[in-house]
Amino acid sequence: MLPRIRFVDTGYSTSEHLVTSETEHRCTLFGPIHEDYSWQARAKAGFAQADFALDWAAERATCPQGKASMDWKPTKDTAGHAVVRIRFAPADCDHCPVRPQCVASTRARMLLIRPQPHYDALNAARQRQHTPEFKAQPTRRAGIEGTVAQGGSLGDLRRTRYRGLAKTRPLHLLIGTAPNFVRAAAWLAERPHAQTRIAAFARLAPAA
Repeated sequence: MLPRIRFVDTGYSTSEHLVTSETEHRCTLFGPIHEDYSWQARAKAGFAQADFALDWAAERATCPQGKASMDWKPTKDTAGHAVVRIRFAPADCDHCPVRPQCVASTRARMLLIRPQPHYDALNAARQRQHTPEFKAQPTRRAGIEGTVAQGGSLGDLRRTRYRGLAKTRPLHLLIGTAPNFVRAAAWLAERPHAQTRIAAFARLAPAA
């Protein structure tokens, strides 16, 4: 039985994983995702990608000033991911009254966005992570990093000793079960919890 929601960290919250998790496994990924790092978004006063209206059916983008794009071309970025490159006409951008809020170079505005399923999933995840519901969820992952570390120390969690999924899957199931027995034995023996290790640099700091 697959879970309905998976609580993950930033490393798994990519547009590809957001889409495939829903379409292939019907499972929602719940985790922090990188914000729009463009200078327009960071300035809080510029026109970022989210400020442009996209008509996917007509393959046309409209800027905040009402100007329509002149070119819409599916292509790939330097990493080989499918993207859509959208260009606006220089004649529209050159004399735009709000150009400093949109373009920092002498060229017309250009957008590089993911295909619609990835674009929509990415924007939805970015909006969700600012809600009170999302901010209350990270506590659900409390302790998982320690569990992963324990699994790595008890067995070959990070690198299987066998070849083929038929042998690797039972190994993972055994490793996942082992911490339960180890923790139950520690509880029955009334063994105290280990103290969190303090980094060498932190030990140099004066006590508060």
